[in-house]
Amino acid sequence: MNLRIRVADPAGNITIFVLDRVQRKDYAEISAQLLKKEEFHAEQVGFIEEKEDGTWRMQMMGGEFCGNASRSFGYLKSMMEEDHPEQVSVEVSGSDRILTAEVDLKKGTSRIQMPLPLEIRKLHADGMESYPMVVFDGICHVIATSEPQSAEFVEKIICAAQEEVPCDACGVMFLEGDRMTPVVYVKETDSLIWESSCGSGTMGAAVWLSDGKEDGVYTYYLKQPGGTIEAVVYREGGKVTECKMGGAVSISEEICTEIG
Repeated sequence: MNLRIRVADPAGNITIFVLDRVQRKDYAEISAQLLKKEEFHAEQVGFIEEKEDGTWRMQMMGGEFCGNASRSFGYLKSMMEEDHPEQVSVEVSGSDRILTAEVDLKKGTSRIQMPLPLEIRKLHADGMESYPMVVFDGICHVIATSEPQSAEFVEKIICAAQEEVPCDACGVMFLEGDRMTPVVYVKETDSLIWESSCGSGTMGAAVWLSDGKEDGVYTYYLKQPGGTIEAVVYREGGKVTECKMGGAVSISEEICTEIG
């Protein structure tokens, strides 16, 4: 099977967009094959779906929410439209509402409005200290304020997180000051990837860092293996009222690739 794809690079979190229509039941297998192609160095796959009204939506390989893929999707939509709008509405998996991406094609950046966190809870894993877990619709992130730990540590935390709050995807964000190393597990594809950057994880870390602070706007720049991502948290009345996340994006020309 030949597939038309585009490869997006949002701060190193390489994302393959599949442009051809394929059956959702085949998403996991197609994603697995695409992720094995070393020439793309991809960490995740998103599928562009055309709705009955002719508009596009983006479905991640495991039905999860992904901030980097979502803002890259907004960037792609702006590229493809004749007037190249600076504000683009995006419909994506893992979000129960339409999100807005702010795109600057000249600067090569895209910032997206993010889903609001549902809660911050303490995660307790057997024989380990407790860790804060920021829960979003479709994905949750555990914040560990340390250097990256072993694969065994990550697997234990993710297993505990999945038991506590079943999600389509779960991440562990190793936070050292303004440096963050993300690792994300996607349930549907049973994939665990040490990512070059993670948009929703950056947002989760920013929400946790701003927790308990006075009303206001809090901006964080987290340096990750693939680049820096900006996260902005708006707090009012002791609650998070708006979240935005953004940074650099580039997208390849259309590529035709073959899978089995």
